[in-house]
Amino acid sequence: MLIDVSGVCQKCKSDVSILVNDGAPQGECQECGEAPFAFKRLEGIIYVVSNPNQRGVKIGRTTKSVHDRIKQLNSTGVAGSFEPIAIFPSKNTKKDEKKAHEKLKRFHLEKEHFDIHEVEAVLKTHRALRTTPIFFNDDIEERFKLKAEQAKIEMKLKIKGKV
Repeated sequence: MLIDVSGVCQKCKSDVSILVNDGAPQGECQECGEAPFAFKRLEGIIYVVSNPNQRGVKIGRTTKSVHDRIKQLNSTGVAGSFEPIAIFPSKNTKKDEKKAHEKLKRFHLEKEHFDIHEVEAVLKTHRALRTTPIFFNDDIEERFKLKAEQAKIEMKLKIKGKV
């Protein structure tokens, strides 16, 4: 896949545009001749998905897209269809999935399924991985932001001894 990336060179601060071909940057800054951006290849994603016919959420890992993974899940004969909630980019999917599952262990149902509300699942996974989620649902994203802000305020009050 070919992607045109525009931005500001990290070295000389000039505007720059380069092509990225299959994850590899092609070109350099016209002003300083250096690579203008740092790119890191990610192994895959940790995903949070839900199915209206199942309790809670499913949290797993894949090296493909969340949509490819959902196609696989939906082809297994389960009732209803899985829908993406959020994904977390990961350099080490096995380690990150383990961290997320550990954070959610008291909600564990079976395998990768957890009896927890979608927003809480994303919030706890966010805390476990210390990675910003990418959302597929604006309503859930908004509720996530409100819940995260509420948690910050409560923590500040606890620190001040007012709770």
